[in-house]
Amino acid sequence: MASLHHRNAHATAQIVDIDAELAYWKTRLNEDTFQVVGATVGDLEQCLKVGYDAYLLHHQREFDEIAPALRDRLQRYCPDTPIGWYRAQPIMRAVWQRLKPATVGHV
Repeated sequence: MASLHHRNAHATAQIVDIDAELAYWKTRLNEDTFQVVGATVGDLEQCLKVGYDAYLLHHQREFDEIAPALRDRLQRYCPDTPIGWYRAQPIMRAVWQRLKPATVGHV
C-alpha cells in the first residue's frame, strides 16, 4: 500500500470547464486552424472534445508522445467527421497548449 501512495504522491487532478472552453474556441472559429471545408461547428466541437478528453487522461505527457493514439481515438469516436487527422492535429495541439501549464524549473 505504501508504494501505491508513493506512486501517486506527485499525481495531479485536472478539471476543465468544458462549456467555458468550447465558448472560448467558438470565438476563434474564423482563424485558419478552424477552417475545414465541410465541417460544422458540431464537427469542430467533437474534435475539441477528443482533444480535451485525451488531455485529461494524459496531461502529464507531451502532445507529440500521444499524437498517434489521438489520431486513432479521433477515428474511433468520430468516424464520419470531415475533419481528418491532418486538420485535427493542430486543433488538438492548440487545446493541449492552452491547458498545459508553463514548465517551471525545479529548485
